[in-house]
Amino acid sequence: MTLNRRLLLSALSGILLGLSFPKMSLAPVAFVALVPLLVALSGASPRVGLLCGEVAGAVQGFLLLFWVDEVVSRYGGASPLLALSLTLVLALAFGLFVAAFGAFQAHLGAAFGPRALLLAPFAFVTCEFSREYLLFGFPWCLLGYSQVDFPELIQVASFTAVHGVSFLLVSASAGLGHVLLARSPFERRLGLTLPALLISAALGFGHSQLQRHVAEDGSISVGVIQASIPQDQKWETALLQSNIDRHLALSREAVQRGARLIVWPESAIAYELDLYPEVRDQISALTSTEAVFLLAGNDDRVRDQAGVLRSFVGAKLISPAGDIVMRYHKMRLVPFGEYLPVPALVGDLLPIQRLVDNVSDFTAGKDPTTARAFGTSIGAFICYEAIFPSLVRRFPMNGAQILFNLTNDGWYGTSAAPYQHYAMARFRAVENRRYLVRAANTGISAIIDPFGRELARTELMEQRALVGDVRAISEMTFYARFGDVFAWSVSAVSALGFVVATLFRRGRSNRLAAS
Repeated sequence: MTLNRRLLLSALSGILLGLSFPKMSLAPVAFVALVPLLVALSGASPRVGLLCGEVAGAVQGFLLLFWVDEVVSRYGGASPLLALSLTLVLALAFGLFVAAFGAFQAHLGAAFGPRALLLAPFAFVTCEFSREYLLFGFPWCLLGYSQVDFPELIQVASFTAVHGVSFLLVSASAGLGHVLLARSPFERRLGLTLPALLISAALGFGHSQLQRHVAEDGSISVGVIQASIPQDQKWETALLQSNIDRHLALSREAVQRGARLIVWPESAIAYELDLYPEVRDQISALTSTEAVFLLAGNDDRVRDQAGVLRSFVGAKLISPAGDIVMRYHKMRLVPFGEYLPVPALVGDLLPIQRLVDNVSDFTAGKDPTTARAFGTSIGAFICYEAIFPSLVRRFPMNGAQILFNLTNDGWYGTSAAPYQHYAMARFRAVENRRYLVRAANTGISAIIDPFGRELARTELMEQRALVGDVRAISEMTFYARFGDVFAWSVSAVSALGFVVATLFRRGRSNRLAAS
């Protein structure tokens, strides 16, 4: 096969992968998306495999992350050309992990031939899993997230997190690839049978989970406030009070409809409540008059033991008495958004000074803080944290019976990003078997059941108070209790496969040299 043909097949895989996610949301395509790439890798050297994987990953990354162009140009002051260039750079970085998969799979193929496809799901999930830890951590749109609207399939996430769903999808592509590349009828049948058995078992498990009753420990009526304040108005000094008034008005509407716990999104209160008692009094007037709790995004500044004043992206729970009974500080900050990993380099080399100037030097929190409201333990994670399964599971481990996600996706307008972010957040409900309440400034706000199904939601840019009942759950899933056992096990199998393939190729080379 010529290199050009390999690259065209790889690009086709990238397109199919991109189409699997919002806004296109052609979820069934994910089952076959990697087939062209796997065919392109057949007989390729690891170097060519690296290139093929990079092409597939970069094309997928560009389709998924095109919204970055608008963010950088509109809020960073970058020129259209520079914004597009930075988006391309990010897409190329996104593709590095698929490139690693391509090189790895080509290495296995050189040793084992078509049978190497049996290890493709292990290799792919290993590369996806590494995205949580490498290059500042950006596990955005892992393959399994494409199936968020297929509840029977995604229930395995309560054991494996999203990685188990990715494994199933790659198994399907690998099986089809095996049919195309295998030499014997037996191997072709094997290529179809193994993925079919895996997916059937997952569907059977998912169906049984959807039929069972989850033990509950009471319920709370929540009011989710989506004030839909445009990002360029959120921090305007002249509009800060009117923004709070809009949240208060929607909150009173929610209370009239029975809400007992009001939820405002990330950075809903632009004033630091500790520094502006008059604003805190307005909030306390609501909670005390209506006898409700209020959970709201609000940043903090705290002087540490060394006397250094540190800023935190935060959330606060305010009681009916007007007391702040919980302060949570965001543990996973957005690189280049809430802190600059390499500030001098960025400031000197990238002509996006407005964005650099606007990035606050926030400090990461350390603890998955929880608190009780009407006898129920709640935990709230903020925005970007929703894409980290290993972070969110710490809240149920710390006693949280209901999960809340406060976010502000106003930066992304009506692009695909808010839909992608929302899809990823829904998986956290499945993994931890908890109700998830999501409050987003401009949307999508929602109430999600413990199986990832929507009970209620808003649309983007809709101004609305969403009211519904959520139930407290104390049972712990395997994933919440033990974490990424599946992903680490898959990675261990991949490492073992790499070692065996290396020894096999070396032994074969030595035999050829001796002959």
